[in-house]
Amino acid sequence: MNEMTDIAKVTELAEPTHRPTPARIFADCALLGLTAWGGFMALLAQAQERFVKQRQWVSEKEFLDLIALVTMLPGPQAVNAIAVTGHRVAGWAGFAAALSGIVLPGFGIILALWFGYSFLSAYPSVLRAVTVGVLPPLAMILGLAAFNQSRKATPGRKEKALAVAATVLLLVIPFWAAPIYVLAFGALVSLVFWPAPRQAEQAQGRRLKPLELALCIAPAGLAVFQLVPALLPEAIVAKIGLVFSGMSTTLFGGGLVMVPLLEGLIVDHLGWLNHAGFSAGLAASQLTPGPILGIATFTGMEVAGFGGALAATVGIYLPTALIAVGVSGVTDRLKNWRPFQHAMVGVRCAVVGLIAGAAISLLLKLPLRDAPWQLAALIVAAWVVVWRFKQPPYVSLPIGAALAWLLL
Repeated sequence: MNEMTDIAKVTELAEPTHRPTPARIFADCALLGLTAWGGFMALLAQAQERFVKQRQWVSEKEFLDLIALVTMLPGPQAVNAIAVTGHRVAGWAGFAAALSGIVLPGFGIILALWFGYSFLSAYPSVLRAVTVGVLPPLAMILGLAAFNQSRKATPGRKEKALAVAATVLLLVIPFWAAPIYVLAFGALVSLVFWPAPRQAEQAQGRRLKPLELALCIAPAGLAVFQLVPALLPEAIVAKIGLVFSGMSTTLFGGGLVMVPLLEGLIVDHLGWLNHAGFSAGLAASQLTPGPILGIATFTGMEVAGFGGALAATVGIYLPTALIAVGVSGVTDRLKNWRPFQHAMVGVRCAVVGLIAGAAISLLLKLPLRDAPWQLAALIVAAWVVVWRFKQPPYVSLPIGAALAWLLL
């Protein structure tokens, strides 16, 4: 009798505490989207706590395997992991609920911040203080991210040298697509000059089904609009959606890699934003609990209003989430595919260099000749707030803007 009771207790513990309906998934993901401050790892940690421990929708091993998978794929890693989880527990309805739930809170916050930015346009001195003041803390945030990633991605001298080379290349190549070439350079160096990783054991798993293969190939094909912008349509809303769709499929290493790529394409090539507007959008994206990719929403709103914001948001998130769903069924095969792993060693080093280069480029935008000591004070203050006291963006960015308003 006691044995039967114990078995019943174990069975009860193994069952989900709440049935994974689309409505339940949306509510949980929307809550995560409102509270997940601290970057993609913080979001993944909270998602694991909710979906694995509280809801018991997936096992811990499944979720950890999923995290390993999304780190090898393009796009926002935490968002993709959550979207795949929704698909696994409730099909395509669960996928839509998870993806919309995690994205919509940040979307709404970005729109509110854009209206605030537009309001400040009537007060040029305040707007200048804001757009200049956020540059030092933004640079420090990116620099700290590059430093933290370098601990794992660049363990040896050759890896560090490649990361430094990637930084230099990003800063000296006068072309909007420089980040793509830098990532390709990192992969090529690894494949040609570095020894291949040890041969993994033969992966046990199935091949991609036709639908899964289509989910990988069709969204990845959108990269053509990133590589050949001349193919973009004239209709502005469609153009915005395809620009960000193509960008998302080349976005390896998380959202921070997109900073130099987005600036080169949107500011230098397409001319949709100036550098001050780009800095404002980057700051707005840092002030949300969601991914830094919220800058796509800000850009779309600035260029084409709500339709542009919606098209940019769908474009930056949906294609890579579909790719993640397609590949998730053959995770073991991808993890053990030797050429892919070999190339990714160099790509990870290049990612560190790209993020560091983006931090330097933000500092280079400061008008140092106009107010050298004031801006030097802003840089030191930003370093203290971000590096020394580890304050989050919603603290460091307002401090930077307030100090700039007082000093400039």
